[in-house]
Amino acid sequence: MMHDFGVSSTHTVILDLPLSLDPLNLAKNRPVVAYDPTSRSRFGVFPRYKPDSVRWFETRSCCIFHTANTWDSKAINPITGLKETTAINMLACRLTSASLVYNAGNLAAPVPVHKIPSDQQEEEQCRLYYYQFSLSPLSPSANPTSSGYENVITHQWALSAIPFEFPSLRDSTSMYAAKHIYGCSVSDSSFGAALGRAVKIDSLVKLDVEALIDRGKRHSPIQISGCVDTRTVSDVLASNDPKDPIKIFKMPANWYAQEPRFVPRKGGVSEDDGWLLSYVFDESQLGPDGECKPTAKSELWIIDARTMSDVVAKVQLPQRVPYGLHGNWFSEDDVKNQRPIESARSLPSTKGLVENNTPTWKMWMGARGIVEKFLA
Repeated sequence: MMHDFGVSSTHTVILDLPLSLDPLNLAKNRPVVAYDPTSRSRFGVFPRYKPDSVRWFETRSCCIFHTANTWDSKAINPITGLKETTAINMLACRLTSASLVYNAGNLAAPVPVHKIPSDQQEEEQCRLYYYQFSLSPLSPSANPTSSGYENVITHQWALSAIPFEFPSLRDSTSMYAAKHIYGCSVSDSSFGAALGRAVKIDSLVKLDVEALIDRGKRHSPIQISGCVDTRTVSDVLASNDPKDPIKIFKMPANWYAQEPRFVPRKGGVSEDDGWLLSYVFDESQLGPDGECKPTAKSELWIIDARTMSDVVAKVQLPQRVPYGLHGNWFSEDDVKNQRPIESARSLPSTKGLVENNTPTWKMWMGARGIVEKFLA
């Protein structure tokens, strides 16, 4: 099952993870959701318009639901003198299990059929990972593969030990080596355990991924399980270093945020010169039973992205915004410069098909009735 994928200027990265969702398993008395922690995860990297040239890179089993950014590494070919793509880089939020999927369905995670080797067992976590997929030709000393290339993940480690999900960045830096990635964190649990329920985000994070990747390449962590910055959320909040590569905006007690969006300042001088927009909610508005009162209202907070400490404006909204709502930002120019709709098409409505009582509709409804009776 693939929820997201990566796109650079020249390549696409698709994810083949050991997580499947098959409604037909209901008829087989098997779980609809299946995750095999003893299997492998694969990344398929191919040139944008040549999917038949896909190269598969394998790694330890994991779940990835959101990628943050993907970009090319290029170098001059000494023979041709031309600049070529030598590697594809990707940042993604990696979970060590599928527990959030089972939590979302109020299901108990099944016990693995096969025992996970001790050297592959990992703690429950969701962190921002850096992957680099080498596109170099097969070296003479390597084992040959069917495609004639050695598909090597040169780097695969976490940039920070803090929980990190729902990543975003400045739109103009997408598909390039962006300096900053923004996202959400929790200070007292992990996304793996909380994401499937109504996750309560109490921290917004800015990562200087450029600095952390550079540090990781100079002092390489252990592949897969390693981490560049091993501090906790509390450790980062206690830091007074103005050049700290990790900045965290901690919400006040009982206040919770949602996925932030970066809005650049017009005429800004740096990549992070702008604001983070996030819907926030004060849970003191909940009733004694934990339910939301009809009069409850959310707010839109505008946070200085450079300092990650100053709230420059608060906008009270007319109603509550449920947790988990995604948002986007469109500038005035974006709205004014929308392309006109050249044409529109439509499909016949269900009502029309019923009224027409066509043979195709009768056949479909008959097959549907048989399947529904079987599943019941």
